[in-house]
Amino acid sequence: MLRIRVYGRQAANRDHVSHQSPGDPPGFMMLFSVRMPLIIRKSEVKIMPQQFIEPTRYDFVESLMLERTGFLDSFSVEGRTSGGMNGDKDGIILVQNNQIFITPPLSGGKPARISAVHPVVLKINWKTVTEPTEVTSADHITWEICEKPQYQITVSPDKLKVHFTLYRAEKYAWNLVNCPASFEAAVRAEPNRAMLLSTLTIEQILSSLDNRSILRNLNIPALYAELNNPTYLPVCIAEGRAPLPGKKSRLQLSLPEHTLTGNGMLQGGRTAEAADSLDFLRFPGAPFAREGEVFARKLPPEEGIPGFDVEGGILPPPPPQDIYFAAGDNARLLPNGEIAALRTGRPRICGDSGSVTTCDFPALCLITKEMAATAREIMFAGDIVVPSDIEGPMCIEALGNVYVYGNVCQSTITATGSIYISGQVTGCSLHTGLAGVHQHRLHRFSSLLLTEVGGLREAARLLAKNVESRQQSVKYGLVVMLLLEDKYSHIECLISDLKSALLCMEGTPQPGTDQLKQMLEVFTHPGQFTEFITDSVLNSFFRLLRNLCEDIELLQEEHVFINIARSHNSILESGGELILRDADAETV
Repeated sequence: MLRIRVYGRQAANRDHVSHQSPGDPPGFMMLFSVRMPLIIRKSEVKIMPQQFIEPTRYDFVESLMLERTGFLDSFSVEGRTSGGMNGDKDGIILVQNNQIFITPPLSGGKPARISAVHPVVLKINWKTVTEPTEVTSADHITWEICEKPQYQITVSPDKLKVHFTLYRAEKYAWNLVNCPASFEAAVRAEPNRAMLLSTLTIEQILSSLDNRSILRNLNIPALYAELNNPTYLPVCIAEGRAPLPGKKSRLQLSLPEHTLTGNGMLQGGRTAEAADSLDFLRFPGAPFAREGEVFARKLPPEEGIPGFDVEGGILPPPPPQDIYFAAGDNARLLPNGEIAALRTGRPRICGDSGSVTTCDFPALCLITKEMAATAREIMFAGDIVVPSDIEGPMCIEALGNVYVYGNVCQSTITATGSIYISGQVTGCSLHTGLAGVHQHRLHRFSSLLLTEVGGLREAARLLAKNVESRQQSVKYGLVVMLLLEDKYSHIECLISDLKSALLCMEGTPQPGTDQLKQMLEVFTHPGQFTEFITDSVLNSFFRLLRNLCEDIELLQEEHVFINIARSHNSILESGGELILRDADAETV
């Protein structure tokens, strides 16, 4: 009889086990003398007596696994043996059948090292293992499974929706993956598909919801549909109601009845003569008011409707915005909200989309037939009236409305207000409202120059700083002059265009226009003003350009129209409504 002392897994109440393989000769018996190591099960630790193993135990365990058919195949994860001269004396870890076997090292050996792979959580002496850790039979070790929940319920940040996300409906038991005897082992686990513990039910989901308001508004059919036909995507199962915002204060035009018929100049398909220049402003449907007439009404803000969130809380609506109405010297805001005219003319209402609304009566520029036949460009800070045909080419730009009593050919008309034409437009470009603001030359050139001056100022600051870093001094004006002659040489053309546009502007100039003209002269000849040009001067130039842009933008009217008879081969860009009076009108 051969007696061998080995490491092995046996029942705790047996010290010796005899074994005879089917192929062994009669009377041949293999006797195992075993002292049990530390055995770890889920949430269970058993301390076994320490055993003594001969130095060739690795070789013997390997030969034993090869000899016993099927024993080697039960391992699916390879461990790592210890390297070095004392490998046979090091500790051993074996994972098999949901058990972890640990053998302490012999004299001169090192303790075995153990780690865990998610979702296995190992705890040695009640501390979670986060990296490979040495372990001996004296350590208290437990393991557990920390897996992702079967589902998740989330509430949106605004508390208006509750979403249910299903990750898996079935819950299975977990088994440790077998690992052969090794010095270092990573404990892994996998679900046992043959052992179904439970299946998620709607009752379990409802029991996890402790908010009664959510339960009251719960969409039960949506939950059933997701459980029966999983999409594994967030599903809305409860929803509140967002508050409805109110209406901000605004101005509503309430024009007198005589504005519908207007001046009668379009009757019979021909243009009649006007007895007074103000009669030209009475284009049918165009705003016009006589002294003392009510032409608009300031509507008060309207409160919104409160909502509620999924938790039953009240969601108040945002407070409605009120507007400040600046009536000026030509209009008056009455206590009942009505706005009456203090003079006869065309009321201009600007800034209706903002918090400040202004009302004034712009100046009028009447273009004679002779001027219409010879002029090539007309720019006016107010309303422009052309009582005849425009053969073109002509460019008309108004910080207000444009009225043309006749046909228009090969021309460009830009207005921050509306455009009214009694006849047909052919080969023209018409721009009103916001489009008129952007196409107006004063706004277009000042916007381009504003951007370039901002870049020029930053470039001059960086260049001056670079020179000063070399312990050298330089005049700021010379730096600007060098940049204007090189990188920013194109600014000269923009300055020339803006100067020409300012010279063409008739009527009351915009505030700060005179100072801006002086600045344009300075930067037209920067070599003559090198001592004068500083960073603060560039900043003043930048500010004047920005103010001009903003002043023109404030003249944008909200209630704007393009009102024409017909159009052919023309571009019509309206910031409001487009009216073609003839039924067979063509717009290209």
